[in-house]
Amino acid sequence: ELTPDGKHYIVNGAKKWISNGMWADYFTTCVRTGGDGMNGLTLLLIERKLEGVTVKRMDCQGAKSSGTAYIVFEDVKVPVENRIGKEGKGFKYVMKNFNTERFYLLLQGLSSARVCFE
Repeated sequence: ELTPDGKHYIVNGAKKWISNGMWADYFTTCVRTGGDGMNGLTLLLIERKLEGVTVKRMDCQGAKSSGTAYIVFEDVKVPVENRIGKEGKGFKYVMKNFNTERFYLLLQGLSSARVCFE
């Protein structure tokens, strides 16, 4: 939600299973700023140093060096300047990024299969 003066978003919630979260200075988050559905989501860049941000290490079996984190946001005041793109378009931006990630995962799987085959 926006503060009455319109200068900050107030963010409450959590992110779980964030790779390298223990070392990150910034977190890209998709937060609800509007109504129900995909048009109510907005991307925000939240700085680790902001008051109300808590980062906890998650122990992952076999992946201790991944720095996987659980991040909690409690009444974090995020400046509107930290919005990424347009308000209400966060879902669209996330899905576009996922398509790129899926493509690279496909390439990784194909190259691994080729190594096994050869």
